[in-house]
Amino acid sequence: MKWLSIGLLAAISAACHAAPVLVAAASNVEPALSQIVARFAEETGAEVKVSYGPAITLAAQVAGGAPFELYLSANEEYPRRLKAQGYCLGEPRVYAIGAVVLWTMDSGFHRDGWLDWLRNGSGKIALPNPETTIYGQTILYILNHYQLAELLRPRFVKVRDVGRTAELVISGKVAGGFVSKSEVMRPDFRDKGRWVEIPAASYPPIRQSMILLKPAAGNPQARQLFDYLLSPQARKVWRAFGYGDG
Repeated sequence: MKWLSIGLLAAISAACHAAPVLVAAASNVEPALSQIVARFAEETGAEVKVSYGPAITLAAQVAGGAPFELYLSANEEYPRRLKAQGYCLGEPRVYAIGAVVLWTMDSGFHRDGWLDWLRNGSGKIALPNPETTIYGQTILYILNHYQLAELLRPRFVKVRDVGRTAELVISGKVAGGFVSKSEVMRPDFRDKGRWVEIPAASYPPIRQSMILLKPAAGNPQARQLFDYLLSPQARKVWRAFGYGDG
């Protein structure tokens, strides 16, 4: 009985001092993922630490030996590459479908006239850098689709990620900007400014994929979080922030 008690105490102590789950996540998911992680932590007692940034930067960090256990990308390509290069456990899974919006603090903006607003305006337009971000590449694709890229190029303000783009828009330092729909669905931003969702037919689907990484082999809570991100509870949050089902 004594040995059983000692073993039980040791197991409890190990659970209480389990290492945090280390997650690398594309910046656009921060509003939704922060809520999902908080609920996961509340339900399981697990500690989760998330590093946000451009998906390409985080993928490079994984390949460089960073000890992340989960990687949430803004596309399918980077998780597939990491899988092919031997950095992963299991297969990538699509956890959400992203969407793009044009957002402005201009009270004269009308959703039905967003193309004319862009064509006839003169203020700066912020967007994530197309050279380093998935959403930036998608936005450039959209602008080419509507034959607006060259017209608007002198007005571009390229920034690090969608989060920084949202900060510029909400501060009024730019006339408007293109961001992920998750930014305008944040509780603290939901009633600010005006926005329009860009028609999905104008750009390739943003299939956001994630992968469990090899350092997760020693942390069962990492696998638990991976599964939780695909659960009905998590999907409800993803939808609330404008994402489609993966």
